[in-house]
Amino acid sequence: MFDVLSPDGLSIDPESCYPDLEAAHAAAQAFAQRYVVQGYYWSAQWERIPVDEIAGRCRVVQAMEDE
Repeated sequence: MFDVLSPDGLSIDPESCYPDLEAAHAAAQAFAQRYVVQGYYWSAQWERIPVDEIAGRCRVVQAMEDE
């Protein structure tokens, strides 16, 4: 299982994990599409990230197992 972290390092969907890398990358693309109208993602570090760079700035990580 995989999770996708935003450019700020937060899960893009805290309630979901993705079964494979393909699904995780698709989720990162869908996350980036949320910002098309605005034209950019504004990070917590005051960085303006253009829409076409958002998905590439997301990180796919292995999800932590619930104990």
